[in-house]
Amino acid sequence: MFMFKKSYQVQHVNGLTYDFLFDMAKKLAEADSMMLVGGGQKGTDPIVMANGGTPYRAFLEGRVDGDRYALILRLTNMELKSIE
Repeated sequence: MFMFKKSYQVQHVNGLTYDFLFDMAKKLAEADSMMLVGGGQKGTDPIVMANGGTPYRAFLEGRVDGDRYALILRLTNMELKSIE
């Protein structure tokens, strides 16, 4: 269970990015899952959205309805721990 602090919708700017983002949203929606997005060379560090800003863990959620899609970047600043 996570508490998300901020959410951003990722939007396409042309037909090529539409195809790419739609496919990504479709794969996430079909798998009924979210993808962890990270920073740094290996993608394991938190991301920072502004200079000197708060580091966040980010999750990408996809939804599809016909030829429409929503790709939402959810941010949390809570520490991730495994459940024992």
